[in-house]
Amino acid sequence: MSINTVRLLILNDSRSEAERLISMLHNAGRPVRAQHVDSIEGLTKLLQEKAWDLMIGADLTKNVPPIEAIKQVRRLNKDIPLILQTDREGSSPVVEGMKSGAADVVTLDEDQHLLFVIAREVFNREEREKRRIAERQFNEIVRRNQQLLDSSRDAIAFVQDGMFLYVNDSFAELLDHDSRDDLECMPIIDIVADKHQDAVKKFLKEFMIKGSDIEATNMKCAVMTANDKEKLLNIEVLNSNYDEEPCIQLLIRSKAADNNEELEAQLEEIKNKDIASGLFNKNYLIETLKKTVHDAVEKKSSSALLLIEAVHFLDTVQAKLGVSSVDDAIKAIAAYTKSLSRDNETLFRFSEEQLVLIVPRITANKALERAEKMCQALRDYVVDIEGKTLQFNYLIGVSYVSETCTSADIPIQHAQKALESAKTLGEKDGSTLAKMYEPETQKSGKKDVEQMVQNALDSGRFKVLFQPILSLRGSNKEHYEVLMRMVDEEGKEVSPTEFLAGAAKIGATTKLDRWVILESIKLLSEHRNKGNNTHLIINLCRESMLDATLPPWLAVAFKAAKLPTDAIIFQMREIDINDHLNVASTFTKQISEMGCGCSISHFGCALNPFNALSKVTASYVKVDGSFTQDLQKPSDGEENSLAELVSELHQQDKITIVPFVENANVLSKLWQSGVHYIQGYYLQEPVDQMNYDFDMES
Repeated sequence: MSINTVRLLILNDSRSEAERLISMLHNAGRPVRAQHVDSIEGLTKLLQEKAWDLMIGADLTKNVPPIEAIKQVRRLNKDIPLILQTDREGSSPVVEGMKSGAADVVTLDEDQHLLFVIAREVFNREEREKRRIAERQFNEIVRRNQQLLDSSRDAIAFVQDGMFLYVNDSFAELLDHDSRDDLECMPIIDIVADKHQDAVKKFLKEFMIKGSDIEATNMKCAVMTANDKEKLLNIEVLNSNYDEEPCIQLLIRSKAADNNEELEAQLEEIKNKDIASGLFNKNYLIETLKKTVHDAVEKKSSSALLLIEAVHFLDTVQAKLGVSSVDDAIKAIAAYTKSLSRDNETLFRFSEEQLVLIVPRITANKALERAEKMCQALRDYVVDIEGKTLQFNYLIGVSYVSETCTSADIPIQHAQKALESAKTLGEKDGSTLAKMYEPETQKSGKKDVEQMVQNALDSGRFKVLFQPILSLRGSNKEHYEVLMRMVDEEGKEVSPTEFLAGAAKIGATTKLDRWVILESIKLLSEHRNKGNNTHLIINLCRESMLDATLPPWLAVAFKAAKLPTDAIIFQMREIDINDHLNVASTFTKQISEMGCGCSISHFGCALNPFNALSKVTASYVKVDGSFTQDLQKPSDGEENSLAELVSELHQQDKITIVPFVENANVLSKLWQSGVHYIQGYYLQEPVDQMNYDFDMES
């Protein structure tokens, strides 16, 4: 899983300490684009011109005192948490820092603690941003709903404590009032005819007592219009909320709606039913789950979702009875499962082999017991189709719908994971009937990852993929970046971000790099023999860059493959070059003398990126992907950051590559900025062959 680049401000009198912090964060897998701040004026300028995620500062820094930085952030109404570092012992600096407004205070050199705090604060900030977006969306929905209420042809009113809280124009018009203001804040009983007042009072009292146990009902009564005429109305009464207040909604449908009501009910029935099984379908399941999740949050009423699967259902039916009997079999299973369900439970057909049962108002333990009993009953059930009998093995995944659920998709996803877990257990123990979803615990992981890498090395479970890099300037050269993937024991691809740290622990990174180089050279030789003018960009890890034996080994490899050395471009990370500038300078010089190209990736994240660029021999520069992501969020001056960086690189005659191009929206901006090459899923995702049609884009 990729981690977004954090835009970081560093408040520290020592620039070297700021550089150490950046290096530590990159090496720990936490990429940052950092800016060292050495004055309040500089901080104010940066806060106004660009967007930032986080500040880290020394508690006793003098150039930019933390208290002043916090004041500036608050004055500009920014959401940028500050983490302080201190070399003082005891709780006093922690208390002082947090009193001043810091998010946390971490002891200097406690890097692991700092990483956890950074992860927490970045996550919290993202959650606050999501909440702000949700609030804006909610306010927009409220505004639109109010417009719909005001303009509805149906007469609608909201009543609280016996008084009209709101009526729309149609309601006022129905009672011959010129304005809805005539009715708002009026007791509802004042519009009811004398002969029905006692009945209406009793009805409303009983409706309020039942509360959330009743959703909607009808009430017929006579009302008095503004002209003292009696009018008999059929009123639909519902529990509702208006302006965040619980109340009763009165709905009187227009005559046009009444005429179509029966037809709409029939269409709704057809829309919500699965024809083959007679059960409710998947669409209705989603709608029901939305209400179930809402009830769990609003009424603190937890429910359970049971995902029931007849294992190998299709294969079994087709093999024994034929394809034509599939619908008959599912209908029989659906009917029997429905007989096992209770009146307040709802059964749905979810897929060819799966049913879903929603069980309201139940505890987690009771839900699992219920699933196990139902699963056993289903296993005992014999399906009889025209005298031919079938029995199936069933498994059930159970998810719990509580107040922590935020969408209808979550219970389904949890039940699917629980079902997969039940299948895994069932392969070892046939007595397994059902499994409750359990959240995955965070693995400490280091030993597991190292062992996984070692096993993959031993069994040769690594592969190379190729992602095209397209010229925006009409170059006839074809470029691909070579990307390595590890394949786990289940056959799934694992990204290097998940295993490279483990590979470094067991000293396997240089071995992996050399394997990638040999594999790439072999495949490129074959590809170029077909007449393709193709070049590959191969990533090298820090350890390979530090390996003095790599350049002479490369010379032998190129000679053996009979491949021109200029067909390969070796790429190193900016942070690795900055951490080992002298070695990087020597290494890139040796590579260039061989005829190979050199490239710097993740460029633009260092405090002074052009300092390193002047010390190494590199023709290609791939900017950090966060610059591309910023282009899709044109605010706070971020749109100009990439253009300025690219312009300066071009002044130094560097060939620029912009990654993470995911859609066409950013292409015009990249073209205008003068970028040479682009890369990303918009062109093609990484694949195992060099098969991109470059001519199509020319």
